[in-house]
Amino acid sequence: MRLPLAIATLVSLVLSATAARAQSDFVGVRAMGMGEAQRATASGASGPLLNPAGMALARQYVIEGMYGIKVETVGHNANVSIVDSITSRVAAGLFYTYVYESPRLGFNWAGGNVESAQLTRTGHAAGLSLAVPLGERFIIGATAKYVHFDTTAPLASGSVPDHLTLDTVNGITFDVGIIVRLGDKFNIGVIGYNLWDHGSRETPLSLGIGLAFVPIPVLSINFDTVINFTGFQNYKMDAMTGKVTLEQRTTARLGPGIEWLAANKVPLRVGVVYDSGLPATFLTMGLGYMSSSFGVDLTYRTKVQGGLENFLMLGIRIFID
Repeated sequence: MRLPLAIATLVSLVLSATAARAQSDFVGVRAMGMGEAQRATASGASGPLLNPAGMALARQYVIEGMYGIKVETVGHNANVSIVDSITSRVAAGLFYTYVYESPRLGFNWAGGNVESAQLTRTGHAAGLSLAVPLGERFIIGATAKYVHFDTTAPLASGSVPDHLTLDTVNGITFDVGIIVRLGDKFNIGVIGYNLWDHGSRETPLSLGIGLAFVPIPVLSINFDTVINFTGFQNYKMDAMTGKVTLEQRTTARLGPGIEWLAANKVPLRVGVVYDSGLPATFLTMGLGYMSSSFGVDLTYRTKVQGGLENFLMLGIRIFID
């Protein structure tokens, strides 16, 4: 099937602008503040989002809610989770995520010119995570999740159809992760994301690797890498033949991050993220407050190279004895 050149151009333009959003949207408020680098220390609600094995790192029963807004595209991201690593040897977590985003983009269409179309990206993800320690050094975890995401663009008035579906996924996929403790100060985390690949940019087949050095209990120095195998795809059309081909490439998102717990109550976080697929560089920072019964976290991520993006996220944790 041959697509009109306008369709191929629009699809390539929009999807290159939205590539890698899924994985970077769902890292959580604490990880985002430290360069998205928490896969080797992903306790609490960070576990289901980053590495389910991390739920068994600490004994806690925690309810966590997060809300983030992407300023330029009026993007909303909400997450609610419950993680219990106290009741039994097997830590368990439930989570739900909702995303709505409405970026604007102008493009030429066969039926006319669309000066400023409001795209729509909306979706839900829900899942169950389990983790179990295997001796003193190894923890294994897995997440089964249902995902339903759609990204659509309106077409010029009078066009049939009246909108174009740029990306869609509706199905079940899963993640599997491990954490290896090398003594009391070093952790290594490895996780495979979306191992049931649906061919969508929202659920890219990826490999995450995290390293953590905790020299003292109040300081964590982390470095994470996520290798994205299927999330970056470019449509190309031969102007002479009209033949459309799909070019897929492997990219990486990586960066260091630091978390310091000042006075055992105020976590301070900073980090840097580089994404080779966009390409873009982000600066991240965060702070919070922790007590024995609750915690509050605020994070800010800004793009310092490769375009304009500002993302704010707020999280609240409730610890149950």
